[in-house]
Amino acid sequence: MRIHSKKVVTLEGVIDAIIDVNEEGKIQAIIPNNGTQVDLDYGDYMIMPGIIDTHNHGCAGYEFETVDEEGLAHCLKAQAARGVTTIFPTTTNYNQYCLFNKFIKMDNDGARIGGIHSEGPWGSRVGEKGVNTGYPEVDLEEVKKYIELGEGQLKLFDIAPEVPRALEAIDYLVDHGVTVSAFHTNATYEEANKGIDHGITVATHLFNVMTGLHHRNVGTAGASILRDEVYCELICDGLHVSLPMVELALRMKNHNQIMMISDNVAFAGAPVGKYNGVLFGETEDSDRSELHVTEEGYVLSKTGRLTGSGLPVMFGVKNLVQKLHMNIEEVVKMSSANAARKYGLNAKGTLSMNKDFDAVVVDEDFNVQATFVEGRKVYDKDIEEIPFNPEFIKLYKLD
Repeated sequence: MRIHSKKVVTLEGVIDAIIDVNEEGKIQAIIPNNGTQVDLDYGDYMIMPGIIDTHNHGCAGYEFETVDEEGLAHCLKAQAARGVTTIFPTTTNYNQYCLFNKFIKMDNDGARIGGIHSEGPWGSRVGEKGVNTGYPEVDLEEVKKYIELGEGQLKLFDIAPEVPRALEAIDYLVDHGVTVSAFHTNATYEEANKGIDHGITVATHLFNVMTGLHHRNVGTAGASILRDEVYCELICDGLHVSLPMVELALRMKNHNQIMMISDNVAFAGAPVGKYNGVLFGETEDSDRSELHVTEEGYVLSKTGRLTGSGLPVMFGVKNLVQKLHMNIEEVVKMSSANAARKYGLNAKGTLSMNKDFDAVVVDEDFNVQATFVEGRKVYDKDIEEIPFNPEFIKLYKLD
């Protein structure tokens, strides 16, 4: 199959080129456009590497924490429509691992599961009102169960480095080939560095729910930026982290060690309106008893607090290109290539020879037109519409 675009994003830059994809879905050549007949011609649409989202809880009314087989297939299809070609389902529910591993071994009509991400359960955070929420005690037998049920596919495990026995858990996870990330943490700069010394090499959603930058104590955020071995997840929707702070991070941290993520939840892609938060476990007197999906796609509480993420990584790509004026070939390092390198996804991450043809076709405003996974077109905007889960709307929507 030969595919043409005037804007193919490669490591060398954006070029007018033809991509030759073999029957195994691998790129066997990228050649300058010479007028050769092609099977698909996307003209002025851009073809960029498929997004690798390693921190994603779900979308389109499906949550990885509880989704069944049919729902997972729908969710992965919806992820592809949002430009994601490889995903790490993110959940603390290891009873879901069997389902994820089943999908890893099979083809599906959507994003490919590239590994499993456990965000917690051993976090430690002080909320916006200064109330310490505490944390469950680290249980090494539970750690072993996560690894065992992961069957080699548990790629990322998050933990707050300052909680009791966290360092033991970090040592054990690293010894068993699992990447460890600092998350939901009150760690001081010194405590964060100690966790890094024991093997932490990722910072979960940099700046969010962690000790931040202060001129007298740079906290976990500062340690993560300063330590060269640490890769930083970053949400670039402009709300989780303001764009000036995103720009500051990009000036301080090597771009090769930043991984754009969505942290999407089931509300991602939901119709604008009010939703019942009590059914999600919130109390009646909580400001999250009623949740709001805004016109922009943000998910907020009654008082405007963040309540999960609703916008895809592609929205962050758009922000970096259009608002921070970055070159797209630099941005795709952070949306694709860096995660592929970090997690050993050697056939993914770039449009280059012998890699899987995992690609997204976008218009000038970064709206997804088509998505390819391992050479197969798994989404085409012109012929299919991806519905939001109607059962979710029926159960949770208030207006």
